Amino acid sequence: MKSGSGDDPFAETDADTEPESDGQQDEVTATETESSDVQTTAQPDIPYKFRRDSVKQDRKQRPIFIRPEVEERESTFLRNLEDEVGEDVYKTDALEAALVVAMDNPDLVAEKLREWGYDWEQSTASR
Repeated sequence: MKSGSGDDPFAETDADTEPESDGQQDEVTATETESSDVQTTAQPDIPYKFRRDSVKQDRKQRPIFIRPEVEERESTFLRNLEDEVGEDVYKTDALEAALVVAMDNPDLVAEKLREWGYDWEQSTASR
């Protein structure tokens, strides 16, 4: 029989199941989105070295005054650091990292400052 205006509008056809299929597809898509969100948050953050456009990005320039004997050690420090890391290292990164390590270890910095004469009067006065 020919389809037309006389067809039963309530009859089940393949077309009637399409909306359910679309709803199921939405659920699948939502599930996929949720699982991809979980995967995204589970991935580690991109290291600072790779998320910047230049070595100076997000940094403020701070003047530092150093003595000649400290300046002479800088190139050796950088070479040794590059050997340790296994790749070239920007001087800016190396010096900031050294500062952060010093900040994380104030006892080591205090020891060096005592060698330079800090706390000298107190230590000699107590003898």
